[in-house]
Amino acid sequence: MENQSPDFAEFPPVTKAEWLAKISEDLKGEAIEDLNWRIGHLEISPFHHAGELAELPNPLSVSAGWEIGEDIDAADVFHANEMALHALQNGVEAPRFLLYEVLEKHRMAALLEGVDLSIVSVHFLEQNKNAPPLPLLHHYTDVANERGLGSRELRGSVNWLHDEAAVKANALELVEFAIQKLPNFEVLPVNAGHYYGGEAGVVNELAATIAGGEKWLAQLSDKGIGAATTNRHLFFSIAVGKNYFLEIAKIRALKLLWAHVLKGWNCEFVMPPVEARFASAEQSDDPATNMIHATTQAMSAIIGGAGRLTVSPPDSSPAKAGFSRRIARNVQHILKMESHLDRVADPAAGSYFIENLTNKLAAAAWAAFQKMA
Repeated sequence: MENQSPDFAEFPPVTKAEWLAKISEDLKGEAIEDLNWRIGHLEISPFHHAGELAELPNPLSVSAGWEIGEDIDAADVFHANEMALHALQNGVEAPRFLLYEVLEKHRMAALLEGVDLSIVSVHFLEQNKNAPPLPLLHHYTDVANERGLGSRELRGSVNWLHDEAAVKANALELVEFAIQKLPNFEVLPVNAGHYYGGEAGVVNELAATIAGGEKWLAQLSDKGIGAATTNRHLFFSIAVGKNYFLEIAKIRALKLLWAHVLKGWNCEFVMPPVEARFASAEQSDDPATNMIHATTQAMSAIIGGAGRLTVSPPDSSPAKAGFSRRIARNVQHILKMESHLDRVADPAAGSYFIENLTNKLAAAAWAAFQKMA
């Protein structure tokens, strides 16, 4: 739909100069610059005006909604299956299984018993350095095929936290398998959480994130895989901190930056999925504090445009595991089913403050990225 400016004809326009004069009066002569918010070398004014936007920007997200995620320890596949089924029955849409050892086909079948793979996106985090992701995906597709499911019905991702060198050495085989057997699967992670540095490090975090994605494009291009194909199987996994507006702008800036990267590869802009989870460094030992922050952190991720979100349980103690997981799910249920944040694509679009912050972060991160090249 074409952008249209709202009709405020009944209200006389107020110029930026008039606003600044009124602000100066209210500040009793103190400089408005004293209220600037500093992020590293960036200065963000507390005041923004419609005149600063040449035109209403296009939304950075073309669709609304996100998937509710939850991490499930799969050391015991039978217990993990019980947890997954319980989570799915209580609103989880994108379970992620944490794997610690090689998962043979029969154990994969046990893990996914009762999970409808035609409607549930399934995600894996491989934490065993001796268990590369390709055999895992073979077992997953075998289980799905035995249920009569076609390749295009399967959605999900695979990630890993061990040394990436061994996996990258086999990246071509991984992508070729995804092209043939899992066209809607994300197999090339950019783990931006490694670069999380809080408020002061957000520019470098963004620069390192797009550099990580660009490395996938370059590596696979050298092996004959086009940028559009690589982009289709890539995803960003980001960490969300507690600074509400900054985290919204960070995710939005990532989308602007990735559009610039793809333009350099002569590739049509299609934003890979953005998976968001809470920055572990920001979690408190106090469960009540974590509960309070969970709502604003989740809102930052959703409003910023994350397509998949996992809210950390507020209490990590085993005795409170059930209650904490329910609270984590309910945060997302409230934001989706009561606040209806899934009804609007890019709800931050048009906000003078957030648009300005997004653009400043993107410009600074792009400059930092160019220095890395």
